[in-house]
Amino acid sequence: MTHDMERDVQYAVGLDLGDGESSLCWLSTTERDQAKVHRRGTEGASVVTALGRVPAADLGHRVVIGEDAVLARNCLHFSVNFKNRNGHTDLQAVQFAQVFLSEFFAAHPEVREDCVVYVGHPAGWDRPSVAAYLRRLGAIDVPVRLVAESQSALVHVRDRRAERGGADGLDRVLVVDVGSSTTDFTVVEDLVPRNLPVGAELGCREIDAALARIVRKDFENSTEFTEALGRDGGPDMLTLVCRRAKEAQFTGTDLRLQELRSGCAPELVSLVALSVERLRQIDIRERVVRAPGGWAERFAAMLTEVRGHLGAPGPELVVLTGGGSRMPVVRELCVAAFPEATVENDAEPSLSVTRGLASIGRHSVNVARFRRDVQALRDRPEFEEAIRAGLLTTFEQVKQNLLTRLLERAERDEAEGDLDALIRELTGMDAALADLRTTLEAALVPPVLDICRSYGIRDDQFALDITLPEIIGTTIGRRIRALWRALRGSQAVLAAATQVPQVGLMFLKRVLRGGVTPAKVGVAATAAVVVLGLPKGAELGARQLIRTTLKNARLDPGEVDRLVTDVAKGISAQMDHRAGEAERFLT
Repeated sequence: MTHDMERDVQYAVGLDLGDGESSLCWLSTTERDQAKVHRRGTEGASVVTALGRVPAADLGHRVVIGEDAVLARNCLHFSVNFKNRNGHTDLQAVQFAQVFLSEFFAAHPEVREDCVVYVGHPAGWDRPSVAAYLRRLGAIDVPVRLVAESQSALVHVRDRRAERGGADGLDRVLVVDVGSSTTDFTVVEDLVPRNLPVGAELGCREIDAALARIVRKDFENSTEFTEALGRDGGPDMLTLVCRRAKEAQFTGTDLRLQELRSGCAPELVSLVALSVERLRQIDIRERVVRAPGGWAERFAAMLTEVRGHLGAPGPELVVLTGGGSRMPVVRELCVAAFPEATVENDAEPSLSVTRGLASIGRHSVNVARFRRDVQALRDRPEFEEAIRAGLLTTFEQVKQNLLTRLLERAERDEAEGDLDALIRELTGMDAALADLRTTLEAALVPPVLDICRSYGIRDDQFALDITLPEIIGTTIGRRIRALWRALRGSQAVLAAATQVPQVGLMFLKRVLRGGVTPAKVGVAATAAVVVLGLPKGAELGARQLIRTTLKNARLDPGEVDRLVTDVAKGISAQMDHRAGEAERFLT
């Protein structure tokens, strides 16, 4: 979700509120530095998305999050996996976000004073679910925007590639964001991103749930285990332990058994101890992930569905992000599904979304600033003066072309229906308008490009190719047409004066055809000089009349004002359109 008129804030905060783990980044919208990652104590950048309630000094309770909730020995309530698009549990996600942001703002009060927070949502969520989620997050006392998570990861990929010298290879790219609750897909074709309605129901929490079922089954006759499981927070702690066991197997890290056993609520110690020992004996890859009908099989089927959405040709690049992308089977299946593509893993997949969210915030603010700067350029007097000068020069060029052609060629008896085409030909209108476009581009494009460069937009990413409105040629042509009768009569005299008298007589009859008017009398008198044998004087008179008529021809000031306004509007609309293209990764 983007906002064309995002207010001009100083900081953008990205909050990846994940079902398994969460992270937060922030950056200044006026600088081009990379997003800073908020690190929470010993947890580092990725904070387990867990929420607990512990007793408070006023006999109430306070909410704690992350490791503080996991290792709270006096915990009154403990929960994980509360991010979903249906039901009341979203309130817990809001509580987690409020505590997380409060801690961050306490450490960085200057950010709180002037920021917008961008929060990710699964790309597969429907609009009502996204709207409901945003309403829930409205309880946070800072401005909040929602952006699809895989699209955020895509922006991070683009930024990362730009830092390496360009964003090549992003013409056809598929971002696969493997999270705990969902797997998101965003495809970019011709630089336009599209979130696919696939994967909203497949996340890595399914693996955790399958492991939890195995442990429950294995200890169903253990009184110690079942009593601990039945306590408040017992099922959630089992889910967390299963998640930790899964991550340990796929990343080769330690399960941190001792920390969990010594830190959690005493009532849950037996559950943790028994579960961890059993989980260490399970080959999670083969028994759960690759089992018939298991997660890998469902993920492969989903990739087939994605191929159907994309059609041919497939993506050139597949980027894997999200904590679940660390499982080797994800890369293996993506390579099999898209053999023609390069498959790329993000070095820090758990931070791709949050970095992209912060970057989207900066881009959104800068797009608004960019539009204001372009608007200020359009409002400068030099903008309209360049257009006015160009229009007047074009009219003079058209008159000069017409003068030259009339003095050099003999009259042709074109039909009246072809008059507009004849005027366009004699005035060289097409070439004159091409010259006008070149002139306006030379005057207007450089300052626009200067604005672009100040925002890090390369010249080739903002090629303003000015298209002139048809009204220019129409207005000038109409003005020339009004002069045509007198000019055509003079041209008839000029042609007759340079040919035999009989031809002059033919032109005289033609001039008087259809009735006598004062203008026709004047033209006929000039033509009569030719008939009477004075061709030289007639020729000079006709040439002078053509010159004088064209020299005195002017565009009406009101016409010029209207033309300047129309052209300015047309060019402004083109600038707006090109500015919109700068947002294509963000819309």
